[in-house]
Amino acid sequence: MSESTAPLDVPQTGASTPEELVLLHACVISAQRDRAELEVAFVHAVQEILHATSAQLFRVFTPKGDCLAGLVAKSDHSGRHCLDDGLSWPANTASIEHFPALHRSLTSGNSIVVPAGPDSNGGLHEQVFPIVREGNVFFGFIVVRQTTPLDTLQQSLVQGLVRLFCNQLRLLDYSEIDTLTGLLNRKTFDESLLRILSSLQENDAASNGNVLHLPRRRHSSDADDSHWLAVIDIDHFKTINDTYGHLIGDEVLLMIANMMKTSFRAHDKLFRFGGEEFVVVLKPTEARNAMNIFDRFRRQVEAHPFPQVGHLTISTGFARIGINDLPSAIIDNADEALYWAKHHGRNLVFSYEDLVNEGHLQRRIVETNTVELF
Repeated sequence: MSESTAPLDVPQTGASTPEELVLLHACVISAQRDRAELEVAFVHAVQEILHATSAQLFRVFTPKGDCLAGLVAKSDHSGRHCLDDGLSWPANTASIEHFPALHRSLTSGNSIVVPAGPDSNGGLHEQVFPIVREGNVFFGFIVVRQTTPLDTLQQSLVQGLVRLFCNQLRLLDYSEIDTLTGLLNRKTFDESLLRILSSLQENDAASNGNVLHLPRRRHSSDADDSHWLAVIDIDHFKTINDTYGHLIGDEVLLMIANMMKTSFRAHDKLFRFGGEEFVVVLKPTEARNAMNIFDRFRRQVEAHPFPQVGHLTISTGFARIGINDLPSAIIDNADEALYWAKHHGRNLVFSYEDLVNEGHLQRRIVETNTVELF
């Protein structure tokens, strides 16, 4: 995703005193309920309070066996910019070794200063502050650039804003994460699906020349690549609860969730939808790959021994997320494929599109002349 100006309610003229300015930005940061807008509010606060040339926020991503960094938000003389669409890694994401100052800060765990020089940072002093969340979870870095080095008071202000930012992230976690499994919850699912549909519509409008400017997002190289939504259900879960009790049932749910975290890719979205049902939203891929991904997870669950319970199975139905689809229709399509799997032996994975093409299901015509979300 390329740069887009974030619509935050932050006065551009500043406050009358430094203290008022700090309080103003603290209020704006603490009012954010969207992660991307929180990131932009944070970098804008750092840049404006310090009167810095620029402030940049980098996030760290840790897929298996790698450590990546990507610029997600920045604030400078041209305005506030969001580079995080919440759907995929930013377009500038690369191995952290490509960012020497960030790499030094990560390995040392400390703030790093890069003095101004004719061949570095355009003659600006740069200071990198690591952002470590509660439980020593590494989030990323805030990078400040200005014409003079940061003094002690300025460094303390940045560190205080980092703590405020992390506190707000923790509140968002509390509202977005399922407390039992650690997966995203139903509320966050609704928002994520609407964001994907909005992204698809914006890309379509931009490609057809219907708008003057929209943020450019990374497009798949294959026209057949799509987002996919799957509903996963644990087979005979009621029997597990009835036989072994709800504590063992909860342990099964937690183990399934942990297996999902290790099986699916870093930017696939994983949700607990309620009870024994889970939802996965795959980042764009071919239909064949989607089937392979979901069937691989089915086989992993089938082969895994669960304490006391032994072996169990899951059934999965998945559907394409189409540009003109209503959210409720996408979920219904995946549910239909799931019901087909349930009624034809369980421990199976079916694609709604395949079932329609093979004549097993009839594609439903959804009226779109009324507003419907979920």
